[in-house]
Amino acid sequence: MKFDNNIKMAIIAFVAICFAIYYMKPNCMFHEDNRFKQFGLTRDKTIYPFWLVTLIIGILIYLCIIVKNNDYI
Repeated sequence: MKFDNNIKMAIIAFVAICFAIYYMKPNCMFHEDNRFKQFGLTRDKTIYPFWLVTLIIGILIYLCIIVKNNDYI
């Protein structure tokens, strides 16, 4: 299976950023005992769950790499 260089760079950047976010464990995504917060609007939940933030970051990384390389057509 042959991967495009854009996909390789996006995967490397995505994994690095996901690891950094998981290592920092921001309060908006994690409980004090390092468990993930669930998605929701109550006090013990968050509107920024780890899975949603990483999904959006992944899409934006790939989009930025595609646009930077003029490889979107």
